[in-house]
Amino acid sequence: MPTPEDFVEAAGQATAAFGIDVASVELLSHSENVVCKVTTKVGEPLVMRLHRPGYNARAELDSEVAFVDSLRAFGVRTPKPLPTTAGGHYATVDVGGVAHEVGVISWVDGAPLGGPLDGGASDGLVPHYRDIGKIAAQVRSHNAVWKAPAGFVRRRWDADALMGSDPLWGRFWEAEPLSDAQRALFARGRARLHDVLAGLSTNNDHFGLIHSDLHLGNVMAHGDDLTVIDFDDCGYGWFVHELAVALHPVLGEPIEAAAQASMVEGYRTVHPLSDAEVELIDTFLAVRSLMIVGWLAARPEVPAYPHFPEVAAKTEQHLAAFLAAS
Repeated sequence: MPTPEDFVEAAGQATAAFGIDVASVELLSHSENVVCKVTTKVGEPLVMRLHRPGYNARAELDSEVAFVDSLRAFGVRTPKPLPTTAGGHYATVDVGGVAHEVGVISWVDGAPLGGPLDGGASDGLVPHYRDIGKIAAQVRSHNAVWKAPAGFVRRRWDADALMGSDPLWGRFWEAEPLSDAQRALFARGRARLHDVLAGLSTNNDHFGLIHSDLHLGNVMAHGDDLTVIDFDDCGYGWFVHELAVALHPVLGEPIEAAAQASMVEGYRTVHPLSDAEVELIDTFLAVRSLMIVGWLAARPEVPAYPHFPEVAAKTEQHLAAFLAAS
């Protein structure tokens, strides 16, 4: 298995494809994708991402760039991709005999608002949720005016992809660390949620291109400015799913209701949001909880993995309450 040093060395080699006169390469994170800070000889910081093999093909990565560029032109703050010297935005580098797609984006000042599993849940997050709601609404509004270029391809986060028999983030109800009771409950919840999602409209008024992973760790704050990062999971999904993903880090926390109200208020300053869609947030919170179980179970290498029992127990409690009320 490649070491962190192997990835840093590969990142240094990949800088040539982007014409970067590199001074240093520093590992920032090593989980699904490997992310490095690249500093040029003139002191400019950049971010390089070595993508995990098998998730996004080159055509999907090129489509991600097109989507992100169009959002930035529409007014959503996003990092800017750096082109390669040969054209395009990706190069390929070998790490331990495995090819990895590599992209470089501009550095974003600031710090993430929280993490994907624990947002800190302080009262200070509530005003930020108003701005997150605005961002989610901008992404929705963008769908009405942007036409994807020829060859554009991104995954669909529909009923089968989220809660089907072989969901994109794994068969969470079969996760080895779960108890038998949790497996049974999660299987029952999956079936129920799949039925609900399958009955929802996927027309352009409710379903379109979204970030799909707009949790607090993917929103960088620098003063009052929020920048959205990491579009690795962007694709076609329900617009209300975007809101549930953003709210999920504070699920069950004292600020949850205030955060949701703030997010909905901000959203409605940019785009209409029906009461029926607001009511669906609880459904998609249950979906997100189960997705996280599948995601974490398959990634024992990530720093959050030791918290799996806690995540599973919280999901069990939330899902049982959701099923009892539905």
